[in-house]
Amino acid sequence: MDASVLDGLDLPGVHPARQERSRTVMLALIEAGLELLRDRSFDALSIADLCAAAGVTTGSFYARFESKEAYLRAVQQVVVTEAMRDMEAAPAPEHVPPASLRDYLGPLVANSVRWRRRYEGLIRASLRAARVDEGAWSPLRDLGQVRVERTLPVILGLLGPTASPAAADAVRFAFQILFGTLNNMMLVDPGPFGIHDEATPRLLAEAMVRLIEAEAARA
Repeated sequence: MDASVLDGLDLPGVHPARQERSRTVMLALIEAGLELLRDRSFDALSIADLCAAAGVTTGSFYARFESKEAYLRAVQQVVVTEAMRDMEAAPAPEHVPPASLRDYLGPLVANSVRWRRRYEGLIRASLRAARVDEGAWSPLRDLGQVRVERTLPVILGLLGPTASPAAADAVRFAFQILFGTLNNMMLVDPGPFGIHDEATPRLLAEAMVRLIEAEAARA
């Protein structure tokens, strides 16, 4: 993660970091938080521990964030910005045509699971914050929708011209199942499979394939 992800960061309660030193401190706080959230809840994350991990003072935190809630919004936005850049830098899906729907969804779902494992703590904190603030989930939800719309034309192309008119909705619903299942695994871990189980990406991809193909074949 480089400091350019802070460009355009304009959020309530977040003070702009314009000078190089200020940007370095802000990025250190964000990266430290992402690491600490791997093994503790956002409520249990103290500003003192966060600053100690980042190697800065608590005064440095409050010079950049008015509250922990503002800090969480900033972390979300930085992660979303980085993910959007990665998507834009990658070859467009239609330029790397897969052999089949299963060939396409397998790696895509595996990457989605891998990304959520990397940011598990942030996603869990965002989901819990959304219980009292509906907007707390908006940045990550919007990122998911961008991913879906980017892949939709490729999947419809793989289904071919005989696919039913309902195929597009089936694709969107399959992704809703994917995202919802992964979020639930991170939030409450209902079992028997969890986000860290080796079989999870394969099982999710196969479920999506079967749903999409079944709906696309409907008259």
